[in-house]
Amino acid sequence: MENNITKEEREVFPAVTNEEAPLQERPSEGGVIAADELTPKRKDRIKRAAKKLPTAWSLIMLGLTCAAVIAVAVLFMHDLGIDYTRMAGSGVAILIGFAVFGLYLVLRRREAAGSLRRMLFICVALLAAALPMPITMRINPGFMTFTLAALLLSLLADEKVAMLSVLPVAITAGAVASAMESPEGVQAAVMLTVIVSGLVAVFALNIRKTRSSTVIAGGLAGIAGVVICAAVMFACGQLFDNYWQMLLWILGSCLVCGILAVGLMPLFEWLFDIPSEARLNELLNNNHPLIKRLMTEAPGTYHHSLIVASLAEAAAEEIGANALLCRVCACYHDVGKLRCPQCFKENQLHGRNMHDDLDPYESAKRIIAHQKDGVTLLEKSKMPGDVVRIVGEHHGDSVMVYFYDKAKKLAPEGTQVDESLFRYPSRKPSSKESAILMLADCCEAAVRSMQNPNMKDIENKVREVIAHKWDKHDSMLWDSPLTFIDIKKIEDSFIRTFSAFYHERVEYPDLEEIDVR
Repeated sequence: MENNITKEEREVFPAVTNEEAPLQERPSEGGVIAADELTPKRKDRIKRAAKKLPTAWSLIMLGLTCAAVIAVAVLFMHDLGIDYTRMAGSGVAILIGFAVFGLYLVLRRREAAGSLRRMLFICVALLAAALPMPITMRINPGFMTFTLAALLLSLLADEKVAMLSVLPVAITAGAVASAMESPEGVQAAVMLTVIVSGLVAVFALNIRKTRSSTVIAGGLAGIAGVVICAAVMFACGQLFDNYWQMLLWILGSCLVCGILAVGLMPLFEWLFDIPSEARLNELLNNNHPLIKRLMTEAPGTYHHSLIVASLAEAAAEEIGANALLCRVCACYHDVGKLRCPQCFKENQLHGRNMHDDLDPYESAKRIIAHQKDGVTLLEKSKMPGDVVRIVGEHHGDSVMVYFYDKAKKLAPEGTQVDESLFRYPSRKPSSKESAILMLADCCEAAVRSMQNPNMKDIENKVREVIAHKWDKHDSMLWDSPLTFIDIKKIEDSFIRTFSAFYHERVEYPDLEEIDVR
């Protein structure tokens, strides 16, 4: 039977002909093992090694950063005539500080250690904080430039990473201060001031990350630094006349760092492609061109995306993932459907389903295309790399079961249906955010397909969908860092959110039968 497809649809999606046979497996040549000939154990080893490679490069970058800081500190001490024993001790202390910081990133902040782009930004921030110290401390020991790095790390990386980054910088500051001829207690005052002012800046900024709060956080860090420095110098028996200028330098430099952080944040966002909260909040604006296109060209997809965004955001908050990033990715996860909105059920009007006139191979090809089309649209719109990656992974390499089953039923007896033609060509979710988005998208679609569901039916459906993604042999969640406890929390969060959407209402009486005056 001839497919009833319009001319425009044929131009957008060329028909799949029977002559397009699947690629045959090629034997290995020249002693090289083909990918299909690898054993499951060897494939698993290769996959684990590939996951560890970015972390290894991140540690190498951090090691080079540590070497640069130690070299600058040792050269500065050498110029001042410090003996080699003190220089060696200072170098070892700085090395230990960076080693503890790197160990923390690997064990507790794998997202940062596994991202070369993010790790490069962290190393640049540490260098910007530590390398100017020999110059700034010659001007005055209270000239604190680290507050700028602490604010930028908190805004663009992670507040816990920013908090622990004060350790190697404080040790470096103490080593530089010890080499200078300064009053007794200055070394301890400088180290404690770096630690306290850095932590206060991060804590203050964690309450609310806006432009004005960044300046306020810098001011609060300066006040905290002044208090701790004065307390240490007073405890060491120093007169106020010996360090009052140091207190002014601490307060002034921290305030200037807060102002500079506001101006430099967009530059670092662009250089390192970091999705800060300010940048993500801008993407949620309904005036964004892609959001406006979804609202007008694919209203069903837009409504679906809003529900998925609510599900994903609430679940991310429950397990400590980036809730704002999840919401943004959910709002844009189906922008690829703008290429052909009528290919998708939620945008079809008047009960006409174009897939009734297509063979399952053509239908699958059109549906699968939206994943790649979405990535292309987001890249053209200069979206953050994390948003593009998460949207590209939200289907993983799952199989379109509906059309695959339809193809098997229509296939002649004894004919094998190629499963790869119904599989999304992407990798499985690699982060908590992309895994949450996948689960939210699948659960929303499954619940929407139910006829007049009650809460018990919705709860069973949610648990069934998540169990299928988690328990099956080729689990879609194996590459993500989600734990079993996280899965349980996500389940409960989805059920609570659906209960808010599908709550029961009181049935209204017929208004025509009521005498309304």
